[in-house]
Amino acid sequence: MQEDTEAVPDVMSPSATNDYTTLETAAHAQQKIEHQLTRWQAMKTYPKATAWILFNVWVMILVGYENQAGGIVISIPQFRKDFGYFYEGTYVLDATWQSMMSGIPTAAMAISGFGVSYFADKFGRKYILILMLAITIPSIAMEYVATDIRLFIAGKSVNALCLGCFSTLCLTYVSEISPMALRGWAVASCTLSMSIGPFVCYLINNTTATYTTRMAYRAVFIPQWVFSVSCLCLAPLLPESPYYHIKQGQTEKALNSLKKLYNSTQAQQQFALMKVTYDELQLITQSSTYLDCFKKKDIKRTFLVLFGMWTAPMCGLYFVAYYSTYYYQLAGMTTETSYQLSCGAQAMSMAGVITSWFIMDRFGRRPLMMMGLGSLVILNFIVAGAGTNTGNPVAMKVATAFMSMYNFFFNLGMGPMPSILSAEISSVSLRGKTISLGAILNFSLACMWSFVLPYMFNPDKANMGSKINFIFAGMSVVSLVVFYFFQPETAGRSFEEIDEMYDKNIPPRQWSSYKTEKQTLSEKGFLDLKAEASHIEFVDDD
Repeated sequence: MQEDTEAVPDVMSPSATNDYTTLETAAHAQQKIEHQLTRWQAMKTYPKATAWILFNVWVMILVGYENQAGGIVISIPQFRKDFGYFYEGTYVLDATWQSMMSGIPTAAMAISGFGVSYFADKFGRKYILILMLAITIPSIAMEYVATDIRLFIAGKSVNALCLGCFSTLCLTYVSEISPMALRGWAVASCTLSMSIGPFVCYLINNTTATYTTRMAYRAVFIPQWVFSVSCLCLAPLLPESPYYHIKQGQTEKALNSLKKLYNSTQAQQQFALMKVTYDELQLITQSSTYLDCFKKKDIKRTFLVLFGMWTAPMCGLYFVAYYSTYYYQLAGMTTETSYQLSCGAQAMSMAGVITSWFIMDRFGRRPLMMMGLGSLVILNFIVAGAGTNTGNPVAMKVATAFMSMYNFFFNLGMGPMPSILSAEISSVSLRGKTISLGAILNFSLACMWSFVLPYMFNPDKANMGSKINFIFAGMSVVSLVVFYFFQPETAGRSFEEIDEMYDKNIPPRQWSSYKTEKQTLSEKGFLDLKAEASHIEFVDDD
């Protein structure tokens, strides 16, 4: 396999970078090579790229951590006592402040997640990432020292502006530098980071939640500094995205970035693949604006990406993320037991993501989505039905048990899919903008639920409990139907192949068996270059 990966002409010479035929042949050969690599082979072949993928996953932990920290503090008795009021034997936080505490930061994430693509395309991914990491440190301090709910919300909102940028920047960067054999794993790993953060949150609060001082909830913010500072120390070493330089017409800088991600030969191969993919798309899409995402050429792609981002919040994710621990307490569990169960649920989240790594390429994206959504339909109906009988302890235990199982099945199937769709379905020239549109839709829906859920769920308001899950069950059914008819199979497909099948309007259910012209050209280019390399070696030997 090592010999095969070196069967590529020198595309780094000035003449070759301008010779489109040479680049195209090398790109097709590289596609053939990557079709043959397993995930483990790809990790060993591309160790530097794998390391920088994992760095971006580490940055994304901040997003998952802060999202969970914002919801988990509501379930801490001391937080409700310090910032809330006494109601029927316990302390509760006013629904208005609850809505603002989660809704305003979520809106801030939506705005920054949408707007950051403009600055990332103008100044590059790396420098925007460094700036946002620097801002997270004082914003976390505002949350930590707050004794007034308004300062607490202000700190969360400033921090959320940074997190929204991470959500778009890291996913875009990972999708741009990942070899095809690692693309699904890399994007799914970003989903794992969204589970690691909450797991650390719950581990800390399992110890501190019963404290009768402000450290009961302040302790949860301390680890964020560890993540922020460690990321800030490494971020200046991050190679700029080669796609950014290619889009700027900076060939030499793109090649230099690739040398930091791959060895010399691999950098040639990846440059050829990226340059040809981008140039072909530029011939089709002359401009690159948000309006292009909704033109006939890309409307199907945009719809699927946006619907994937619509599905996650509409299937119950934010209710389980923000209110599951509080729900366990209202169902009759002690504070200690509710946090122990939540720790177990977050461990199941990570287990779901890790399990998805081993099946998403073997079984494909489409079957994984169908299985994941089917599981959510069943779980939501069980939780909703069992939770209607609040006076029955057995029924409430059933509801809490199946709510904790939600984490595993969501992250096994539905969890990584929206991010994978964003990375694989969107065209290269519009990827940053498509991901931004998906991010603002996702965060807008999260913002909506943040404002609405306290009034639906709180015991001093509508007190719906798990009957809310009937809504999520219905939305899961709608999503299952839509994805059945519109989601294509993209596992193991290069961006060029995906472009070709969209250009030819291949029905989504036929993608897995369809052989593209690009595949044929890849096989031919690979064989031609191997023959050329063998001929050169033979002449040299003489």
